[in-house]
Parts: sequence; structure tokens; C-alpha cells
Amino acid sequence: MDRLVHHGEVASFRELCTRVLTPKTRYLVLDLDRTIHLGRDLGQDLGWELCAYQGYGREHFGRIEDRQESGKFLLDWDHPRKTARYLARSLKIWAYPGAYYGLWGKAASRLDWLRRRGFRHFVGDPVRAAQRVPQLTLLRHLQTTSEEVLHRLAQNVWHRHGPDQVIDREDLAWIHAEWPQLEVVLSSASPKATVQVAGEALGVDHIHYSTLEHINSGEAKIKRLRELCEGVGEPGVEIVGISDTSRGEDHCWAQHFTRVVDINSPTPFPAIVSSDSPLLEVHSATLLTKHERQRRANGHPGYLAARREPLAPTQKKLELTRDDLERRLGWLLKRVNARASAPGQITGDIAYRLAVLQEASATLVRA
Repeated sequence: MDRLVHHGEVASFRELCTRVLTPKTRYLVLDLDRTIHLGRDLGQDLGWELCAYQGYGREHFGRIEDRQESGKFLLDWDHPRKTARYLARSLKIWAYPGAYYGLWGKAASRLDWLRRRGFRHFVGDPVRAAQRVPQLTLLRHLQTTSEEVLHRLAQNVWHRHGPDQVIDREDLAWIHAEWPQLEVVLSSASPKATVQVAGEALGVDHIHYSTLEHINSGEAKIKRLRELCEGVGEPGVEIVGISDTSRGEDHCWAQHFTRVVDINSPTPFPAIVSSDSPLLEVHSATLLTKHERQRRANGHPGYLAARREPLAPTQKKLELTRDDLERRLGWLLKRVNARASAPGQITGDIAYRLAVLQEASATLVRA
């Protein structure tokens, strides 16, 4: 790539867009969960909302739904039998998928020996492989009720997390006014109801979502983009992607897009991509939520949300050219190429070492 920029805390989403969009940009691709809202997985929350709706029954849920906060469970201790039935139903659906993802997703991301073992087992990243089990569980569960109910529950989830929103409808209306040639795509692994509600609220041009036949995650997002959006993949078609890249699932965007931007990300885009990638620039930025912006405007010194602590926001701007990157990462690039070009089939061990080296590139450019 030609340029890598860590912007630190950016004043607004619109300010960030002025730095990454151009008159030639054809598509702006936005991730949904943890990108539009800080640290919120709206698709997962829809599943928990449906558990409460079915566990308590429509009438009782209607009386207590206003008590729901940001947690997964909605507890009504005034009615212990109904609460017990609801919890039992939720555990029956989610105990195994939760344990499976807890092991190969969360634990493997923190324990290097388990992650290495996971790469051997899946011949790929265990975190992304483990996501498939809860994703399929959610999609099957959502089929047990009507689209009308799902749409209403998805609206509940959307409005509940309004204070955590980073990008809003006014931002995208401004983008359409400034770059009229540009089309905005909301591409998410979340289910149809969640992405539809988000698309309606934001005013995007296209929505791409998951179904049982198509989990819209990783490279599948690129496949769907090529199927539904004209010119994607053709030379000269400029595409900008913005994602929190949570768990690294959107890192593949760097192999296909002109510019990629990670916001509020615990796992920034790597600085090394394949030689045939059209990528020119990687950007990284911290964007504030509605609530954080209000607190900052009111002069609150600790305006950042407590949930943001692991993200370690960077205040200092860092900009590196191709020459800078080659000086910092030249030795690492040689090691990546040596692994990637080794004869024979890619094994779990080789996939693990390549992943570690690429992740190291994101860390080293900050040093």
C-alpha cells in the first residue's frame, strides 16, 4: 500500500470521510455490528430479545420490555415462574453454542496455545470458524416466529442503543450530498430483520445480510457485493470500506478494496496484503458515540465510555508512507512471503504463523 494513517480521535464521522472519500469513490461499504454502535452486536441482541418474547409470552413481554437494558437477560423477579421458564428456554437454545464459542472464540483469542491448536483443528482462524455455530443457531431460532415480530423486536434493539451510535442518518445524507456518485452499502453478518431496520434508519442504498443459505461474513461479503453491486472488482472502481474489524472478520476487505478504515477497533487492519490487492491506503481512527460527544460538549473530563478501555484510544496521529512501511516491516514481509510461498498445501501450523505475522504488522507500525 502507499499510505497508512492512524488518525487518533477524530472530531466526527464526517471529518473522517473527508480524509478517505474522493470524487472517484463508487461504493462506501459499512459494517453494522460494533461499527455503527460502539461495542454493540445488534443481531445477537435480537436473538436474546426473541428469547424473552417467547419465554414470557407476548402479553407479559409487552408489559416488561421497557425494563430491558443493555444486558442479554430480561429478568422479572415479580413473576419467578415465568422468569424460570424464560431462562430455561434461553439456556436450551444457547448453552451449547455459547460454550462452543466461549472455547474456540473467546478463550482461543486469549490463549496462544489454544489458538494454535484451533488453527490445526480448523486449518484456519478458530475465532472465525467458531462464529458459524452461534450464527446458524440464531438464524434457525429466528425462523420460529414471523417477520413482523422480528422487525418490531429489531426496532426495539435499535432504539435502545441509540446513545451508543457512532454513525447516523444525517451523516449518510451529508455523504450523499457531498459525493452524489457514491452508493452506501450496509454489509453485515446479522440477520435480515436487524439489517433492514438499520438500513431504514440510516438511509443506505443497499443492504446485505445473512440467511441460512448464505452467512454474510468474511469473503462471503465480497462475493455478495460482487453479485449485487455493478462494477465491483473491475479496475478503476474505487471502494472504501469502514468496519470495526472485530475479531478480524473483515480483514479480507484489504485484499479487495481501494481504502479500508477501522474505527474503534481492537483488531486493526494488517499492514501487509497480497501483491495483487488494489489497496492504496489503510486508516485507523477513534470515533465517539452520541453519548460521548454530549459528555465532551458538557466539559466532562472522563467523557469516554468505560467499555472503550480495552480499545486504548490513540490521541497522537501517525502517518507512514510506502518507504516508511518498507523500512519498518521489510524483514517481516520477507518472513510472510517465505511462509506463503512454501511448496505444498497450507496446513494449520502455516496458517497460524501467517496470521501471527500479519497481526504483528499492525502492532509494529504503531511502535
